[in-house]
Amino acid sequence: MSGLVFVPLAADELSAWATGGTLAGPRPGFAVTPAMLAAFGLAEGEDAEYTALCIAGIAALLAHGERLVAVAEVPVTAGDDEFGQVEVAGLPWTAVSSLFAEDGADSAPVAAAASAVAGFDLARAWESAEVEALLAETDLLWYGPSEWVLLGG
Repeated sequence: MSGLVFVPLAADELSAWATGGTLAGPRPGFAVTPAMLAAFGLAEGEDAEYTALCIAGIAALLAHGERLVAVAEVPVTAGDDEFGQVEVAGLPWTAVSSLFAEDGADSAPVAAAASAVAGFDLARAWESAEVEALLAETDLLWYGPSEWVLLGG
């Protein structure tokens, strides 16, 4: 199936991808899959894509201490992971349609959430009060692919 994949990143990975042309892999990404839709009680559409973005953001927070997500349209093989985790490899930079990152104005809520869930797996972090508060109180900002230098430069 072809669809949007939300790829958690660190800023240095973004820079290497944008300048090198291909993202090394395999690595986790998150997609709207039948298992994810069932687990979250969603139908396909914008709400499901927003949920996948939020999941990828929390995966980035766990892995890198920051929420930075690239969105690419590529073929994916859906599995049975309730968070819609898929494996991606060799993603070309040209497949990136958008980037999402924190509003740099106030990093305190992100730092607090990252500290609170350090060492957690995705399921445990997703259920934590700190992540729930972060998702409720802060939104990721949209950037076009050409604006990567603002985020990973």
